[in-house]
Amino acid sequence: MSVRFPVPSRPFDAPFGFRVTISLTGVRGLARAPGIALLVMAMTLLPTACGGDRAEAEPAPSAPPPQLESIEAPWAEPGLREVVELQLDRNGAELTELLGSEDPRIRARAALALGSVQDPEAAQALARLLNDPEPGVRREAAFAMGQVSQPDGGQALLNALADESDEEVRLQLLDALGKRVARGVADGMMSFESRTEREEVHYLLALSRMGLSQVAPEGMVERIVEALSHPEPGPRKAAAYLFGRSVTPELWNAERDRLREALDRLARNDPAAIQLLLGLGLLRDWADVPRLREWLRSGEDWRSRVAAARALGEGALVEASGVREALLDAMEADPSVHVAVAASTALTGGAGPAPELMARARRLLLEGPADRWPAHLSIVEYWVAGAETGPALEWARRVGGLSPLAALRTVQLLAPLPADEVTDFLHQMADHGDPRVRAMALLELGHRWRSVPMGEAEMASLRARLVAVLEEGAPVEVARAAQVLESPGFRSSGVGEEVLEAIRARVATPGDDPVLVLTSLFDLAGQLQLDAALPLLREGLAHPEPRVRAAAGHGIERIEGQRPSEGELPDPERRIDWDALEALGPEPRLHIETGKGTLILRLDPTQAPQTVQAITELAAQGRYDGSYFHRVVPGFVAQGGDVSLGDGQGSPGFAIRSEFTRIPFQRGVVGMASSGKDTEGSQFFVAHARAPHLDGNYTAFGWLVSGEEVLDGILEGDVIEGMEVVVGQRDPDPS
Repeated sequence: MSVRFPVPSRPFDAPFGFRVTISLTGVRGLARAPGIALLVMAMTLLPTACGGDRAEAEPAPSAPPPQLESIEAPWAEPGLREVVELQLDRNGAELTELLGSEDPRIRARAALALGSVQDPEAAQALARLLNDPEPGVRREAAFAMGQVSQPDGGQALLNALADESDEEVRLQLLDALGKRVARGVADGMMSFESRTEREEVHYLLALSRMGLSQVAPEGMVERIVEALSHPEPGPRKAAAYLFGRSVTPELWNAERDRLREALDRLARNDPAAIQLLLGLGLLRDWADVPRLREWLRSGEDWRSRVAAARALGEGALVEASGVREALLDAMEADPSVHVAVAASTALTGGAGPAPELMARARRLLLEGPADRWPAHLSIVEYWVAGAETGPALEWARRVGGLSPLAALRTVQLLAPLPADEVTDFLHQMADHGDPRVRAMALLELGHRWRSVPMGEAEMASLRARLVAVLEEGAPVEVARAAQVLESPGFRSSGVGEEVLEAIRARVATPGDDPVLVLTSLFDLAGQLQLDAALPLLREGLAHPEPRVRAAAGHGIERIEGQRPSEGELPDPERRIDWDALEALGPEPRLHIETGKGTLILRLDPTQAPQTVQAITELAAQGRYDGSYFHRVVPGFVAQGGDVSLGDGQGSPGFAIRSEFTRIPFQRGVVGMASSGKDTEGSQFFVAHARAPHLDGNYTAFGWLVSGEEVLDGILEGDVIEGMEVVVGQRDPDPS
């Protein structure tokens, strides 16, 4: 499955549920997903930064909860429930008709629903609602118009902004214009005058998003640069967004000196510095190195030090005198492991560190604190690319026992090395106590025939082990074993009869997670074209789980050449249980227990009912217990919740609809990972910082009300020890 990246100016700053294969030089022509490619994707593309002599890592500045005007809970009224059902069915035509309802609650809810359906045919009807007498209806219509293409280039939005008096509606209009205004209409944005500080923030973000979409009216860049001197931090931060998210500095290159002046004026804890540092990195001007190194050393917010390190890793800047030494200092001494991760990624860029620096890095990895292993991964990948088996293996044995995910990452990272010692290591890890680690080791062993010659006896032994896993292994092991057995090296070895017997035995008693087991087995039967498996596949067409039916249908199609019509059954799953949703109430809390402390999230079932229902059901079933935060991108997100495979490629066995909400992705907001619209499952992420490019592209369904310091401490490999859903609890009175 391909990964959806939301038009980022920084590639890969996108939460997702599945990962992709990328090229790895120095060892193999192509890395295989889900082997080292996962690790390179997860770690080498992280934002970066470092710090100075601090006793402990400080939390990032607190973010206020989102300011949202309420919308009526859909479980309170049958008509509202109908709107939600139409949204889940993606029925844009009927939702558009409901925009003409006499009930303003229906009109508002239908507009919000169209923001998720994104039916372009609804644009004109939504535009008419911008004149609705009810401000709540106008607000939802403005949000939805930012989600669909505008046949008039956004002129209706601009006209509405000129006449609108309600601040909440004006904010949504500005957001929509930032997403959808066309070049010919954008000039009208330059005459806008903000009435409040909140409007100024939204206006500046809208201008920045226009610029990032290559819509740049005359005077836009100058207006944004002027705002870098605003007396309040909110507008300064919003103005800086353009520079940090740009792909190149071409649009604002002429203003580079004013950016430097603005950065030099900022206090060391000003959040605007984060984006300005990233922007200066794009210039790749060695004159900025002292400035960037100083922020790397003294930035008071760990996210600004991440940005400084990331900037120093841009292009040839890392080759400047003293840069790699500064990055290694930060990797070793910064109290924030996030900064250390970022520094190590930047350190190995360009031509690579000098031998004396790599010797120091080697001592750090093999003698320093092992629990900072996420910061080691870029260095180990550098060793692997250079076929340095000895230190890589020594490191893997040192950190592999720290956590199951640490062990899993060592397997993924070392697998490309062709040495016999690595083969022995993979066999050892195939006996690990955690099934996810065993599964990954078996997968990597199964792929080694492509690069490491295997004798007939060795292949036969591995084949027998894989077949035994099909019959007796944990679900994740079954899934990985099936991936290996369908590959050419095993498919051609006459494995069909053994696999068939194992499939027959396991289908009878699939055990835990039957969806993962049965879909893996049915897919394998089809890939191997096992004619004798057709009776089992036909039985699978009647399975209650749609994904099992789909796998059975695809298996039959591969064998017979035609997909059976009885496999095209309607998907009955993941409908709304309105009674259960009403029992949660409008403000349920989700307590996420980790070894670092407790994250308490307030969920919003009013705007995202299906998402909240799915997450709370999984939590109540204990599905999250023992899963990992498998992906942490410093300064961006902490992502977890893979309840099946554990490494970011798994799903809960179902998919739910995308529910795009008005909740902005600011620090502490929780959203759903996605590999494309309507592919959400169990994986979620919590934002480290404001990320406007995610707004309206990913489901935001709640926000952090307690545990910001815990969020800042979450690292890759940290375990979700448990989740508890709490109802009837409210936020403390700020007074």
